Amino acid sequence: MRSELHLDRRSVMGSAAAAAIAGLAGCVGLQTGAEDPAAAGTDPWPDPKEGQREVMLLGTSHLAQTPGDTANTYATDPGDVLGKQRQRELETLTDRLAEWDPDRIAVEERVSQQSVIDDAYAAYRDDPDTLSAVSGWERDRSSEIVQVGFRLADKLGHDSVAAVDYFQSPAALFTDEERQQLPDSLGPLRVDPDTVEYPLPDIADRIEEEQQRLNEGSLVDHYKRLNTLDVGSYAWGNDQNFYAIAFENSEPGDYTMVKLITAWTQRNLRIASNIWNVPEADDERVLVVYGASHVPQLGQMLTGAPMMAPVSPLPYLTD
Repeated sequence: MRSELHLDRRSVMGSAAAAAIAGLAGCVGLQTGAEDPAAAGTDPWPDPKEGQREVMLLGTSHLAQTPGDTANTYATDPGDVLGKQRQRELETLTDRLAEWDPDRIAVEERVSQQSVIDDAYAAYRDDPDTLSAVSGWERDRSSEIVQVGFRLADKLGHDSVAAVDYFQSPAALFTDEERQQLPDSLGPLRVDPDTVEYPLPDIADRIEEEQQRLNEGSLVDHYKRLNTLDVGSYAWGNDQNFYAIAFENSEPGDYTMVKLITAWTQRNLRIASNIWNVPEADDERVLVVYGASHVPQLGQMLTGAPMMAPVSPLPYLTD
């Protein structure tokens, strides 16, 4: 049974709708199953082999974003990240991750911004309050780059933090002609889960559930849910919705909307390449702090790459 789509099957994404799809590629994955996902989940990645670089992929939400100030469909409000309670939780989180003893911390900042990251990290180590004075630095101090990445690197005594991002909108591969055919409305760019017979996560419901858990619980528990990647995990929700939009709006000979997942995959491939090429050659362990919706694909790519092996952070997040 074909779904009732909220997008004309012959329509594709215009400039406004491109922003909505970029929001679908928001950087959060959520677990909606057991209350203790770390106990119920399994590590889908293989054991590292001799000579491989071990890469711990820490999926994160964007701590400086809230649903009201971003187009990121997956945004949640973490509360007062700089307040005493959240700061204690972030200390606990990074203390646990430090036990893995990585050689390098990598963060979701563009490779071209490495010099800015270097200056910002140096300022952070001297006095976190001086970050706003760093030339070219546009991140809020509550960002996970600072609160997890910089905090952890400083805790380990690292001299630098690696920028490994390659930004690319999921709409990047559309032609100008295809963009002009797009609807102006952003909301309809989805497949309604109630109109299909296959299981498709309802993003709004999942985010509402996670927001309630986040309001009532700790950031450490939030990160446990973000990094649970078994079949019941919402970490796959972003990819699942991309596939639904792409395949339901395609037909033999017309694969325009498949470009959405192609561009998303291309971005993740370039990020994976950066994870190999940006750190120092002798870095045996790299911990990557990245939007959690990237983690399922990055994990698959690193599993297939002969020089790297993905590592789950879950054992270090569990009491």
